[in-house]
Amino acid sequence: MIIFDTDMSLGTPGAEIDDGAALIFLLRAMGERVTAVTITHGNTNLENVLHNSRHLLTYLGREDLPLGRGAAQGIIEEKAWFADWQAGYGRTPPWPDQSPLPLAANLIIETVRANPGQVTLIAVGPLTNLALAVRLAPDIVPLVRQVVTMGGSLADKPTPEFNARCDPEAAHIVLNAGWPLRLIGLEITSQVPFSRAAFARLPDDDPALKLLKTQADGWIDRVESMGWGNNDCSLHDALAVAAVLDESLFEWQETAVSVTLHPQNQRGITRAVPQKGNLVETAVSVDADRCRDLIWSYLVTE
Repeated sequence: MIIFDTDMSLGTPGAEIDDGAALIFLLRAMGERVTAVTITHGNTNLENVLHNSRHLLTYLGREDLPLGRGAAQGIIEEKAWFADWQAGYGRTPPWPDQSPLPLAANLIIETVRANPGQVTLIAVGPLTNLALAVRLAPDIVPLVRQVVTMGGSLADKPTPEFNARCDPEAAHIVLNAGWPLRLIGLEITSQVPFSRAAFARLPDDDPALKLLKTQADGWIDRVESMGWGNNDCSLHDALAVAAVLDESLFEWQETAVSVTLHPQNQRGITRAVPQKGNLVETAVSVDADRCRDLIWSYLVTE
């Protein structure tokens, strides 16, 4: 059983596309195992995330999946530093639906308690929902089968990765909760680029893939403007799904990971530290070609 926790921005023009690619990949590769989707703040505001998630789930024919409404901001972090980047977004098309939603943390807690040892949490945005679930119900920690998260960076010259920077306190809580956890950092996900030409070849007769194709071009323009790519982009979040589908794509190493909470200009920096306290499995290498081929095989075929 899988709960997918996301800050879905596919659908918001100018915003990141990897969370949408990850959900398409997940539902096509392991759709029968997906129990719920929970949403959080992150790449865009929570209302946009909600519209985008409902939009994409409808396109994928999975309106049946429970959708949990999560945190609108970090435990402490207010993200004023992200305003200039978000100002480059276009208007998110609304996806009207007035049906009530359960709270994401409660949905996680109830699902884990009802299915001990069976639930994998794939978290590809800020970790606020998971942190709240742990704080509200610490008894779920030994009941979770596994947590797999894309976030942080363990590069030699550490800088704050976006998900960790959005809620450093949540990242600290989740990485130190004591549950089985695998962390895939930005220094690993950046090794698997997808070309502009590949996105351009996606079909137009599948609405989910057409949305990904349409938004990819603008996102790659933004990536290039920041010097993060050359006519390509990484689908960072999709690698967390790949790790659940085929763990052999990665080399894993047990380590303790610290999250810097202060000073202000270093918040969200993650570092491997001497082995003490809670250990997590971190990805230290990836078979980039195999990983790219696996992800793309599910994006281009049913």
